[in-house]
Amino acid sequence: MRLMTTSRAVRRRPAVACLALGLAVGLAVGVLVFRSDRVPDGAAFRLGDRAVTIAQVEERVDMLRALYGVQPPREGAALTRFRRDSAKAVAVSLLLDDAARERDIVIADKTARDVLTRFVESQFAAGGRAAFVQALGTVGTSEGDVLAEIRRQLAVSRLFDEVTGAVKVSDAEVRAAFTKRRDDLGTPERRRLRNIVVASRGDAGRLLRQLRRGADFAELARRHSLDASTRAEGGGLGLVGAADLDAAYARTAFAGPAGTAFGPVHTASGWNVGRVEEIVPAEAATFAGVAAALREQVQTEQAVKVWRAWLAKEIRRADIRYADAYRPSDPDAAPEFSAPPTGAAK
Repeated sequence: MRLMTTSRAVRRRPAVACLALGLAVGLAVGVLVFRSDRVPDGAAFRLGDRAVTIAQVEERVDMLRALYGVQPPREGAALTRFRRDSAKAVAVSLLLDDAARERDIVIADKTARDVLTRFVESQFAAGGRAAFVQALGTVGTSEGDVLAEIRRQLAVSRLFDEVTGAVKVSDAEVRAAFTKRRDDLGTPERRRLRNIVVASRGDAGRLLRQLRRGADFAELARRHSLDASTRAEGGGLGLVGAADLDAAYARTAFAGPAGTAFGPVHTASGWNVGRVEEIVPAEAATFAGVAAALREQVQTEQAVKVWRAWLAKEIRRADIRYADAYRPSDPDAAPEFSAPPTGAAK
């Protein structure tokens, strides 16, 4: 059961597991007090005198499933890596909880509830809070757990601001970034597309022949497309860039002129037939047009660099010991996903 939105049939699939694992940095579990250099039986790791059990790490993964749709790999090296990354994420979350408490960072209950209300309104508009609570029950978590998670995310966000508050970006740095990134700052070509998904190449070929004989695309999409998210709109994907789409689909969709049908193209969702409705040409960036956004981007990049250096130092100072099956490949490094939290806390 995912509580977040899903992507369209031909849109690029994000690698959500590791990313979402890092976005949430709290831990809605208790800890055991344990005084020894050994990681006790049944524990995934020990942080100082506190041992966190394997069951508690698994509860953390259930929370990630609820908020971010994280699905652990089923077997093999990917599952081993996910298990180790999960243990490290939980260990870092405890460390950050401690740091926030040391700085007397407290999140008011009303603040957390306001964030939860906005989350429910955006994700469960039709069913409201009842649908939200039912969905949480499906994955074995509760509204109280989600509130605790939001409170932790907000606390870490405030901690991030305190750690990186001295970072400032000069005009010269913004200008240098523009010179270096000019080619990437423009608006790429975008296309307004329609798409039909069917089960076989033969079905796609027959639809393509009908389209080239003048059949109405929207009507064919409503009758034949397997993509429930676009079928009612006649297969409309809207105005998209190549980076928004499956790579194979994008190569074909961005090859022909406006008004042309294309395909068949195979993606993970099936066989696709599309049509280019409109082409919006690429636009080169100007400094005046992007300066404000670029300054914010450079500021964020520098702040994250400071944050990661600070966090790496805190991890090295902490007494974290992992059980063999949960030891990450580089336990003393700041995790790649250790930027401030986003998602439900927004």
